[in-house]
Amino acid sequence: MAYVGLANPYIAKLIDEAQKKYTDCFKCGKAININITPNYNEAKLYADNQLAEVAKEFKDGNITLGTDRLPMKALEVCFGHNVNNEKNEVTYKTNDNANAVGVGFYVDEMISGKRQYVATIVYKATFSESADDYTTKGETIEFKTPSIEGTIAGLETGEWKTTKTFGTAALADAWLRETLGYKEPTVQAPEESE
Repeated sequence: MAYVGLANPYIAKLIDEAQKKYTDCFKCGKAININITPNYNEAKLYADNQLAEVAKEFKDGNITLGTDRLPMKALEVCFGHNVNNEKNEVTYKTNDNANAVGVGFYVDEMISGKRQYVATIVYKATFSESADDYTTKGETIEFKTPSIEGTIAGLETGEWKTTKTFGTAALADAWLRETLGYKEPTVQAPEESE
């Protein structure tokens, strides 16, 4: 198997662990890279001068999400900042708390020349804001893109991630949206001039 693409990162606020329910789902820009690293508790038992038993259990994980942009909705849903969409303004307070969120995305997988789409949901992650890094223009053009890092935890049920394979990107995307409770943004009709 070979992964040849990555698309459609979604984030949604976790509101009910037992039911795996989310709210405020949004598409978090366009995916550049995602890295998920699980961490394990481990115990080893040595007997008769050799390793006899090994026990490993999921402890937590690390997730890094790199996108072409970080929408204002991410600042509200992920980090608890006050977002005023009418003024295009975000207020950061010292007591803002990060929320537990679900993260979804899909990757293109190639097996024996055939493409399929593997959708992934990480059920519970808490992100930290990355450092702001800006550079003036120079002789060459350099893109700076945002990246956020978080800690993955298991749900009360013990689940921390699910993957599901689909034959089309549209089906993978639909499953992500349904699982995380994505709703199409409403577009207000322009008011008629008198």
